[in-house]
Amino acid sequence: MKKIYIFIAVLAGIMAVSSCQSRLGSSSSELDSISYSVGVMWGQQLLMDGLQSVNINEAIKALKHKIKEPVTAENNIYTLSMQFREFLQKSPQRVYSKQEKQYLTNMVGAIWSHQLSETNIFKLNLKYTKQGIKDILKNDTTTLQMTLVQANSYIIGYRQRLEKRENEKRLTEGREFLEKNKNEDGVITTESGLQYKVIIEGNNMKATENDSAYLDITITQINGDTIEDSKNKAYYVYENRLIKGLFEGLQLFGEGSKFILYIPSELAFGNSIDPWITSKIKPNMVLIYNVEIKKIINNNINNSKSKRK
Repeated sequence: MKKIYIFIAVLAGIMAVSSCQSRLGSSSSELDSISYSVGVMWGQQLLMDGLQSVNINEAIKALKHKIKEPVTAENNIYTLSMQFREFLQKSPQRVYSKQEKQYLTNMVGAIWSHQLSETNIFKLNLKYTKQGIKDILKNDTTTLQMTLVQANSYIIGYRQRLEKRENEKRLTEGREFLEKNKNEDGVITTESGLQYKVIIEGNNMKATENDSAYLDITITQINGDTIEDSKNKAYYVYENRLIKGLFEGLQLFGEGSKFILYIPSELAFGNSIDPWITSKIKPNMVLIYNVEIKKIINNNINNSKSKRK
């Protein structure tokens, strides 16, 4: 079944981003332009689904309410889209009772909120968003301030600019954090730029490459937000399996050690990251690893024994 997204397929020969503000006026802000662009795309989706009668104001209210809620298996974009499609198929003539119209309006608002979250657009001037929806629903090119192609192009360009600004901000904040942190008591900086602090000294059995290490590990951002918290999890100490900072850090400490690693972005995931890893880790992000080495398995010894048998 078709899923609902802000973006339509990018068309060949898409127009330049700078042209998207031509009818909004040269003084229109980036926020106004992205708000209107999103409205145009939402209005087009309503047209495609034959939902011109949706109460736009009520849908926006539902959006503002839903965007504050945590995402669960029951209310994620895929589940909502499937439910939405099933609901529409029950009444192909688009004739609904008052109760059904309210349900439909709330569903549209909820889907819009997920679309904003997924595209990392969290701030809109809703006045211009509503205007974009209404203008596209009128199907009157004389009032439309941005064509569908222009709106799609502007959203893509906006997301690229937004991502670039956020990446630069994280890079600056990370460097400032590490510069300050290196002067904290007990913090040691290695030649690579990795910073660490010993909490408990372990024994002399240290991991070498190709060993396995069982760790209690908590990964956080510099603002304290937790990314991962796991107990007795197995890690293979292979250079191509771990981020550089963790690979280096594990070889510094023995079994039973507790320590903190402050990992610069270039020793973590750098300026790009595959979204399947986790949505909580962003490009240029400094990561903090609180680690306890529970057990080390020397795979080199085991392999050599097996070869002698």
